[in-house]
This record gives sequence, C-alpha cells and structure tokens, in this order.
Amino acid sequence: MSGQPTKRRDLDHLMEQNATELDFLSAYGDASSDGDGGAIFSALQRFLKAGGVAVRLNRKKDTLHFGFGKATFKENGCLVSFKGANLPLVASDLLQPGFVSGKLAKNRSTCSVNMTDWGLDQRRFIERLVEYLNHDE
Repeated sequence: MSGQPTKRRDLDHLMEQNATELDFLSAYGDASSDGDGGAIFSALQRFLKAGGVAVRLNRKKDTLHFGFGKATFKENGCLVSFKGANLPLVASDLLQPGFVSGKLAKNRSTCSVNMTDWGLDQRRFIERLVEYLNHDE
C-alpha cells in the first residue's frame, strides 16, 4: 500500500452527505398512528387528496365521503368502506396487522375495515382501491 491511511466515512458523514428534504412525504401521514383515530383519519384525508380523489368532509358526523366510499373517525381508528363492482380484494387483505373487523361481501361489491394503524400496509390497501375505483372521478 502507499502508506497513506485509508479514508473511512462514518455513518453521520454519509447521512449528512445524502440528506434530502422529503417534507412532502408528511402528506402521507406518520409511519404509525397506533390506534389514534384522529391521526389516521387526517392522514387518510391527506392521502386521498394527494391521490387526486375528490373528498367531502362532514364535520358533524366526522365522516369523509368520496365517490366510491367513506371513512369515519372512531376513537380507536378509522372505519373505511368501499363500494364497487368486483373489488380487487380477498378476505386475507382485511386480516393484516393494523386492520380490525374487516368485512368483504361474497360478491366483492362492498368492503369495510377499521384501520387502527397508518402504516405501509394501510397505504398500499387504500392506494390499490383508489387506483381501481377512482377512474370515474
């Protein structure tokens, strides 16, 4: 070797070098809300708006309406329901962590589930339904 010490970068230097402003991601909510219905409800509302879904908020009933369903604030989560022909779901989609009391009609025309968390699984679930159902909005 050349006798010169090798250059080593520590983790702090590497993170500093690669730091990027990602504030826009806050529109999708925190990584976890642990049963905080208000936080999940707000995160869902921002997520739908960011996805181009027209939403209408009924403050008296703590309900968010959109063309293919609704979401209702609950103390321990956010109850969401969807309606549409041949929803792209199976019963196991509603059994993931962060989902409680999921129901899917046998003909897959309606679905409801109480989301007790706002994590990656919930965002993917909502995103999949928005992509499938939001074509007429």
